[in-house]
Amino acid sequence: MEIVEQHDLRIAVLDAREAESGDTLPDEPGIDMVRIVDPTPQLCAELAPRGFLFKPQWLFWSRPVHPTVEAYLDTLGARTRKHTRQALRKTAQGHRLEVETPIDPARLDVWYRLYERHIASLPRGTLYAAEDLADFRAHPDRVVGLYLYDGDRMAAGLICLKVPRNDMLRITYFAADQERPDPGITPYMYVQAGVVAAELGYGKLSAGADPNFYGHDVATGLYRLKKRLGFRADPLWRFEADDPPVLERVVSLARCEDPSFCVSYSGFDPTESTLVGNVFSARPDIDTTHFGAPMFSSVEARPVTEREVEFL
Repeated sequence: MEIVEQHDLRIAVLDAREAESGDTLPDEPGIDMVRIVDPTPQLCAELAPRGFLFKPQWLFWSRPVHPTVEAYLDTLGARTRKHTRQALRKTAQGHRLEVETPIDPARLDVWYRLYERHIASLPRGTLYAAEDLADFRAHPDRVVGLYLYDGDRMAAGLICLKVPRNDMLRITYFAADQERPDPGITPYMYVQAGVVAAELGYGKLSAGADPNFYGHDVATGLYRLKKRLGFRADPLWRFEADDPPVLERVVSLARCEDPSFCVSYSGFDPTESTLVGNVFSARPDIDTTHFGAPMFSSVEARPVTEREVEFL
């Protein structure tokens, strides 16, 4: 067993052999989650009644594209459609959108400086895009840049990748000027990316991949935004990469949002199971209303109480 620190989150990670041996966790203070890798179906069945969820580690978001903003908005629910249309109209006033592919390295540098400032404003921000800059510059024809300007100032930008094998344009990184926040910019950019994807001949738009726990590194607000804009979350392995499932239990929300959220499988075979939404809270009256989505067979309330970590 090892204790993995993810920013300030402490995760006890065990393999199936350690879990099946009946070992208990050592006296480690402040454990927030317990994760078992490579679990067997038998172990899943044994530990499910004790609060463990069998789940993918990553979620991949995608949706069909449409040739116009109005066609995109028509696919949303009535209330979301109204609010999104209002936000888009407000953001469009005083801004101009510029789209380019191949990308210009000089403009990519401007965007990256904006991205650095954006990430610095986040409580647990990580500069993931730094690892991909060299590849973007080496293959500019594979990249699409959507840049939103207020005069000469770049107010926001999306960097997208062409993924022809999946008939998809994939949003990879987003940045916006946090010194002049505009809540309409994010939905505006996502919807415009869908129109650009259609113009490029793709059938799908991806909103990228997220770690499958909303409430710490990624906020629950990001989950709600993506589902409101009509994206569907699926396990990452269905699209891009091997994503071995894990058994996981949330022990404490002391360093997380309350409520927090994740997606699990309904059974112990990822290829046969439906998806289940899980809302974690230390409060007795857990409201799951804002977390429901069509891709789930159910959304479950998961109470989290502070107690000693004894589970095997």
